Amino acid sequence: MKRYFVIYNPTSGKELAGQKIFHVSETIMELEDIEFTFYATKKKGDGEEAAKRGCAEGYDLIISCGGDGTVHEIVNGIMKSSCKTKLAIMPAGTVNDFASQLKMPKAYANFASLLMKQSFKTIDVGKINDDYFVNVVGGGAFMNIPHDVTIEAKTILGKYAYYFKAAFEVPGQLENTNNINYVIDGVEYNYNTLLFVVINSAGAGGFKKLCPDAKIDDGLLDIVIFEKANNSDLLQVFSKIFNGQHITHPKVHYYQGKNIKIDCEKELQIDTDGDMGGYVPAEISSVHNAIEILIP
Repeated sequence: MKRYFVIYNPTSGKELAGQKIFHVSETIMELEDIEFTFYATKKKGDGEEAAKRGCAEGYDLIISCGGDGTVHEIVNGIMKSSCKTKLAIMPAGTVNDFASQLKMPKAYANFASLLMKQSFKTIDVGKINDDYFVNVVGGGAFMNIPHDVTIEAKTILGKYAYYFKAAFEVPGQLENTNNINYVIDGVEYNYNTLLFVVINSAGAGGFKKLCPDAKIDDGLLDIVIFEKANNSDLLQVFSKIFNGQHITHPKVHYYQGKNIKIDCEKELQIDTDGDMGGYVPAEISSVHNAIEILIP
C-alpha cells in the first residue's frame, strides 16, 4: 500500500486548505488503496520538521497544501534529508507563485485526478547559504509587503491585499535603493538597486513573466535587477512587466547563472520564498535535478 504524507497550513486559502485536501483524500481512497497521514502546521518551521519525518519514515509522497511559505519549508525538509521523497503541491495559499508556474489545479477533484495519474518531473532547487528555496530570493524595495499584510486581510481580500498595501507604499519605497555588488558565475556587476530577484521559475509576486527565459530544470538561476530610476522610467517598466518585455528596458538588467554572490554596503534583509531569509552577503546557487515533483 502506498502512503502519502499531507502537510497543510490550516490558515491558508481563507482557512479552507484542510477541507480541500480532505476532499482529495476521500476521492482517491474511494478508487485506490492509499493511506493518508495528515499534519497541520502550527508555527514557523513545522513544515520543514514534518517533511524530514516524512522522508525518514519512508512515505511514497509528501503533499504540500498551503501557500508558498509551506512549500518553502517542505522543500527545505526534503533537501536536508538523505532520502528525497517525491513532492506534490496543492495550491491553497493567497498567491501560490510556484504552483502557478507548474500550472497545478486548485480544484480538489482536478488535483485528485492528477495525483492518480502519477506524472513526475525532476526539477532544480535553489540554495542560499545553508538553506534552500524552490522559487525566489529577493531584496530591496517592497520586500516588506508580504510580511506586513495580516492573515485577516488575506482572508478577506486574497492576493489583492498585497496590491493595496504596495499601492500605499509606492512613494516612500521608490527612494529605498542600495548600492549592491553582484558576482554572477565569476563576472562582477554593480548597480544602485531598487529591487533584485533571483528566480528558479519564470514568475514571482503574481508576475508570471518576471524572468521570461527561466526554466525549472536547466541548472540555472535567473536574476533580474531593477536599477534606481525616475517615475517615467518605472512606469514604462511596469507597463511591460506583464508580458516579459520589461527586461529590454535600460534600467532593468537580466542575467542567468549557476552561482551568484550578492553583497551590499549597507545591511540588507533578504526574502526567500516569501519568508525573511537573513541578510546579505549571500551565496546563491542552483542545485540541478534536486527533487521529483508532481506535474500536470
